[in-house]
Amino acid sequence: MTYPLSRRSALAVAGSAAIAPLMGCGKAPQISAGTSSARAASVADDAFQSLGADWIEASCRTQPVMATELGNHAYDAELDDVSATGRAAASEVRRRSRASLAAIDRVALSRDSQVDAAMLSDQLAGQAFAEERLQDWAWDPLTYSDLTGGALYSLMARDFAPLADRLISAASRMEKMPALLEQTRDALEAQRVPDIHAQTYSRQHAGVLSIIDQLILPRADALGSVNRARLLAATESARAAVAEHQSWIDRDLVPRAKGDFRIGAALFDEKLKLSLSSSMPREELRQRAQADMERLRAEMFDISRTLLASQGGTSPAPPAATEKQKQAAIQSALELAYAERPPREQMFAEARRTLETTTAFVRQHDIITLPDAPVKVIEMPVFQQGVAVAYCDSPGPLDRGMDTFYAVSPIPAGWSEAQTSSFLREYNSRSIDELTIHEAMPGHYVQLWHANKHPSVLRAVLGSGTFIEGWGCYAEDVMSEIRDPDGDPLRRLINLKWALRSTSNALLDQGVHVEGWNEEDAMRFMTEAAFQEEREAAGKWTRARLSSTQLSTYYLGWIEHHALRHEAKVRWGAGFSLKRYHDAALSHGSPPVRLARALMFGEVIA
Repeated sequence: MTYPLSRRSALAVAGSAAIAPLMGCGKAPQISAGTSSARAASVADDAFQSLGADWIEASCRTQPVMATELGNHAYDAELDDVSATGRAAASEVRRRSRASLAAIDRVALSRDSQVDAAMLSDQLAGQAFAEERLQDWAWDPLTYSDLTGGALYSLMARDFAPLADRLISAASRMEKMPALLEQTRDALEAQRVPDIHAQTYSRQHAGVLSIIDQLILPRADALGSVNRARLLAATESARAAVAEHQSWIDRDLVPRAKGDFRIGAALFDEKLKLSLSSSMPREELRQRAQADMERLRAEMFDISRTLLASQGGTSPAPPAATEKQKQAAIQSALELAYAERPPREQMFAEARRTLETTTAFVRQHDIITLPDAPVKVIEMPVFQQGVAVAYCDSPGPLDRGMDTFYAVSPIPAGWSEAQTSSFLREYNSRSIDELTIHEAMPGHYVQLWHANKHPSVLRAVLGSGTFIEGWGCYAEDVMSEIRDPDGDPLRRLINLKWALRSTSNALLDQGVHVEGWNEEDAMRFMTEAAFQEEREAAGKWTRARLSSTQLSTYYLGWIEHHALRHEAKVRWGAGFSLKRYHDAALSHGSPPVRLARALMFGEVIA
């Protein structure tokens, strides 16, 4: 899944911004790979190249924070205009781009350009839906939380330019922050904002100060006296503006936030089609997910019976067990895995350890071509906490060779001992291993590194959340297939529980937004049907209210990636190998899986 900001992919995505983030920047890039003079001479391709370059540049100009995150640093000193005027300017860019794209004969395009054109069309349609139909700018404050925090964090997190240059850009953005926050207050309609969004916004907004205090002020001495004085003045101005805005959030927005977090069936169905880039109807997705949940639970029961039989004094359930007996057997087996968990203070150390062991395993078994750029485990920035347990934050495709961050959220300081224990039971040692596989190795970190290497800049920055999140889930299975058949049955049990989580995400998504599930319905489903611990289920209940349709990307992408590999095995026969397949599947960037399939097998691109 692609996080609303930059190239982040997360176990959680907040808000409706996930459907239509800007996915392009750079000045007049070469949009398509172009491998022959005939392709370069194509009139249709030339027209599309020009269109793509114009859209990318206009988008970067109207969304400078996203431009920074994607590696175009021409606008590092600017902030987005989120006023009605700014929205109108972005809408005009979108209108012109859609009209120009409609005038191009896509059949005449090269195959790579056909894919890029389809992805750009989806992107523009998603942006139009968010602006005109969903109107998330009026009721989802988390889009503004991402923007305000990201404006500074994107400048300071990576060394893409000399520190002094980045500090001066930070000073410029902080000088403009009072205006941005005033525009935010004007845009948000408190009565339309759901309470859960307002409460989460209140907690996240305070994190902007941590960026100033931890990433900017300690480095102020890198500037000369004049620029240092400007930076210090800008930090005070920003600090005052953030405090004023925090007061508005807590005293005005939160008390008046009465909106419904459910978007309803009509909007959900429209958004689902755009989010998944798939024509699969909601009902079919639900039926397939339900069937897969039953299949996964059946395998978990078989493993649990074997495990319990091997434990002295434990009575295994009979093969023809009742549903109640199956539930108890699986839960008892899971308890064996939960017993092996890190202490609270060792969460980050465990993430680092599993990153080392999974990297060594992937390298030893030559599963896929590995990145030549670094990945670091970091504590999730405060302005992003409260929704995701972890995410992968990859550098933009124009910032080559920069660090990728595997960000892990700390356990909240205010949690009780029971809440902390619940979380650590869920994120036991084997689950942290699954988390690392999904986010980093060979999951998002590896996949997005491959995507950023695609010769088409437009392809590199136009990413399908279904492809990306599906790959992370598929990566979990690949590691289990190789490691677990004759190895650790508890690890296989945890792998199946994670697959159950991805599958149940799609049902929870529909249950909350279409079927009207309340907290009791959702918690019962997650804790009983999907075996989630209370803290995980509570966090997912929050996430399901803060987002819509993104939870479905995991499941559909997971089954699509498995289907694609199966087809490659059939077509390639003896020539099939995991490395050949993985490198081929990721060589096309992050398009919807159906488009990757068409490119891999030379099929017609619809």
